[in-house]
Amino acid sequence: MTGPARAGILVGVDLLLTDPMTGKRTGLAGTIQRALRAMASADLPYCVIGATALAVRGLPRMTRDLHITVLVDDAPEAWKALQAAGLRPQTPLGTEDEPEPMVVFVDPRSNVDVDLLVAAGDPEASAIDRASPTAVFGVQAKVATLEDLLLLYLYSNQPKHIGDFAAIVQSGLADLGRAEKALAEMHAEMLPEWQRRVREAKQPPPAPPRPPRRPRRPRRG
Repeated sequence: MTGPARAGILVGVDLLLTDPMTGKRTGLAGTIQRALRAMASADLPYCVIGATALAVRGLPRMTRDLHITVLVDDAPEAWKALQAAGLRPQTPLGTEDEPEPMVVFVDPRSNVDVDLLVAAGDPEASAIDRASPTAVFGVQAKVATLEDLLLLYLYSNQPKHIGDFAAIVQSGLADLGRAEKALAEMHAEMLPEWQRRVREAKQPPPAPPRPPRRPRRPRRG
């Protein structure tokens, strides 16, 4: 397993497993285990991405869900596998010929979401090909590499994904040269954006200056 682990549980993610307000278990581990075992039983090409992949790779983000990506031809079988595991689709599936690009499933036992990203090509296809078997809450699963997570986040303008991109770069855990080479072979037109984001991650802009301190009002009396 890449990244710190103890007894099959990811180190540093206790808040993912226990609600800090109630002290109750979140059910995240059970949902992830059932979903990943179902995907393994279906014998489909897939990989884990998103916050769970980051946590496995040593960069936990406090998000209680699971993101999986498959290719478009495998989407119908992935739907069946997740539903057989007891998950229920909360958004339209689409058709077998035209599946929806994202389907949100929910586990009624835990209310934990499992998001299925359906991709037609790269960078997801390459992420699936290069994913390595890794223990996720005690279950062996195909998990995207940090280099491929960088390429996935490159195509998103969501603030959390921009932040995840920067966190990976700043961690020093990813081979940036290998990721850039893969991008050049995949979508060379994205190299300027890649270089800009890497540069900004390494040298983030300074915070804006704090406003001047307001003078205290004299006390009455």
